[in-house]
Amino acid sequence: MKFFQSEIVQKELEKMQELYLEINRMGLLLSVEDKREQLMKMMQLINIQQTMYMRVTLSDDPDAKQLVKQVRQAASMLGMPPHEIGPQFYDTLKANVQKMIDQLPK
Repeated sequence: MKFFQSEIVQKELEKMQELYLEINRMGLLLSVEDKREQLMKMMQLINIQQTMYMRVTLSDDPDAKQLVKQVRQAASMLGMPPHEIGPQFYDTLKANVQKMIDQLPK
C-alpha cells in the first residue's frame, strides 16, 4: 500500500490542514482566551506533525522517503542543520508553544 493512500494518513493530513486553516483564520490580534485557543490548536498541529514525521521516517514508501528529504531540505534553507530535524525538533516546538501558553495572563 502506498503511504499517502492510507486511510489513517489521509485523515491526519486532513486534520493538519483543518487546524492550519483555523489557526490562520483566527488572525494575529486576539484576546487572551482566543490566543490561548490558537496556541492549543498549534500544539495539536505539532503533535500530528510529529506523528506524521515518525510515520514517514519509518516507511519504505518512496513518496514518504521523498517527503523526509524535502523536510530536511526546507530546514536547511531556514538555517537549521538537517540532522536536527526529527522527533526532538517537534518536542522543542511543543515546549516553545507551552511557554507561550504559560506566559499568557490567567
